[in-house]
Amino acid sequence: MVKYPTKHQLCKKNTGAALITVLVIVFMIMAIITNITVENYRTIRRLSNQKVQAQAQSILTAATSFGRGLLLTSGATSKIDTLSDIWALPIPKSSILDDIQMSGSIIDEQSKFNINDMVSNGMINKTVVTQFTTLLSYLNIPTSIAYSIASYMASPQYEQEIMDQYTTGAPAYRPSGRPLIDLSELILIKGMQPLWVYKLSQYVTAIPQNFDYKNESSTTNQSFPAVSSSTKNNPQQSPMGNGSILVNINTASAEVISAKSGIPLPVAQRIITTRISTPFQSGSDITNFLTSNGIIMSQNSVQGAQNIQISTLTTSSQYFTIHAVVNSGDYEFKLVTLVFRQTRSGKWPQILWQHIE
Repeated sequence: MVKYPTKHQLCKKNTGAALITVLVIVFMIMAIITNITVENYRTIRRLSNQKVQAQAQSILTAATSFGRGLLLTSGATSKIDTLSDIWALPIPKSSILDDIQMSGSIIDEQSKFNINDMVSNGMINKTVVTQFTTLLSYLNIPTSIAYSIASYMASPQYEQEIMDQYTTGAPAYRPSGRPLIDLSELILIKGMQPLWVYKLSQYVTAIPQNFDYKNESSTTNQSFPAVSSSTKNNPQQSPMGNGSILVNINTASAEVISAKSGIPLPVAQRIITTRISTPFQSGSDITNFLTSNGIIMSQNSVQGAQNIQISTLTTSSQYFTIHAVVNSGDYEFKLVTLVFRQTRSGKWPQILWQHIE
C-alpha cells in the first residue's frame, strides 16, 4: 500500500525549500554588498594615496627649493663653508599640514672622497687610486677593492683583466665602463660586501665628471654645469684639483683629509678639533697649521720633508646633496637632490639630478 505525504508534510517540505532559497538570495546579496564595499574602499584608499603622494611631492619640491635658498644665502655671505653654517643645521621634524611632517638636511659632498676621480677619461688614475687605498686602510676594508672599483669604471679596453669575473658569473653582466651615477652601484662590483658599501657611503661620494659648466640664467634650468673660464682661473672657486674634486678641510672627516692630502692621520684629527673654533679661511691657513704641527712640506726641499698635497684641499664647497623627508601617517617619502653652486655671488644652485630614496 502506497503512502502519500500528508498535507502537513508537504507544507513543511515546501517551507524548508523556501528557507534555503531565501538564504541563498541573502548570501548573494551580502556577497555583492561586500564586493561593492571592498571596491569602494580600494577606490577611496587609492584616491587617498594619490592625494598624499601629491601633497608629499609638493612639500618635497618646496623643501628642496628651501635648501637651495640656504646654500644661495650662505654662499653670498661667506667665502668658506663650515659645519656651523646655516645650511649644515638639520631641519627637525616639523608639522606642515594636519598629520604631515617635514624634515631634512644638507650634506657637503666635498666633505667626502669622490670615487669617480679614480678614473679620468676612461683611464685609471693611479695617484687617486693610491689615495683611496689609504682611505680603505683607515676603514678596515681590504685595499684590493680600490683597484676592483677603478677597473669596473674604466673604459672597456682597460677592463680585460676583470672581464671574465663578470661575464662568466650567474647572472652574467659587464663592468659599467663609466663613472658611477649612484653609490648603490658599488654592490655590483665583484668582491664587494654590503657592509663595506654602507661604511663607504659615509666617506665616499660619486660626483659627476666632465660636465659643461654654464652660468645659470634661470632657476629652472637643470642642465649639467661645466667649468667656466672664470672658474678655471680662480682656484678658490674651482672644485677641481689635479684632475679630481677638492676636499673641504672645514667639513671632511680626518680619514678623508688624510687620505686625500697625505697629511698624517693624527694631524688630520687635530684639524677637526681646531676648525670648530677657528675654521680655515685659505690655503695659507692650512700651511701655517701644518707648519705649527711639525709638518715640513716637500716643496721646501728640506731633509725629512713630507709629501703633502695641499692642492687637494679647499675651504669652500660647490657640490651638496639636499635630503628632504615627508611623513604622513604610515607613509614616508624621501627625495635626494644633488646641486652645484658654481659661484658665491647669489646665483641659484643648479640641480644636477634628483631621485626618490
